[in-house]
Amino acid sequence: MKSKMLIVTVATLACVAGVAMAQSTNSPGGSGPQGVQQQDRDRLQTCSPTLEQDRTRMQQCLPAEVKDAVKDMTQAREKYQQQLRDKQKEVAACTDRERDRLRDQLRDQIKDQARDRDQLRERLQELRECLPTHQELMEQAREQTRERQRRSE
Repeated sequence: MKSKMLIVTVATLACVAGVAMAQSTNSPGGSGPQGVQQQDRDRLQTCSPTLEQDRTRMQQCLPAEVKDAVKDMTQAREKYQQQLRDKQKEVAACTDRERDRLRDQLRDQIKDQARDRDQLRERLQELRECLPTHQELMEQAREQTRERQRRSE
């Protein structure tokens, strides 16, 4: 029962963290640390003191496992978002020549994969032709059984 409650609590916190992060990245306050900090300040100014106290009290009541899980998820989210920002910078810095080169590489890889598939299909067909069918194997087994029976008589 405690593990189910823990899972529900972690899932709820993850959803809340995801919504908060989505709101912070889509906000008109801007992206980046300054925009997030400004949004946090705005949120704190509009929150009632009792709401903030309730939130703090709820966080303090959480089990250590949940706090650790939330911390881990937060760190993973931040790492993932940093990777996304880095990729976006790479894409923005990419030139048309590089894009064309990548497209050509992808086309070549697709052609290689198609060729490999065709070769595998041909090899499979050859194997099917070489190997006896189930019916032929069964007939051989029957013949061997008859042969043994004749020898034993």
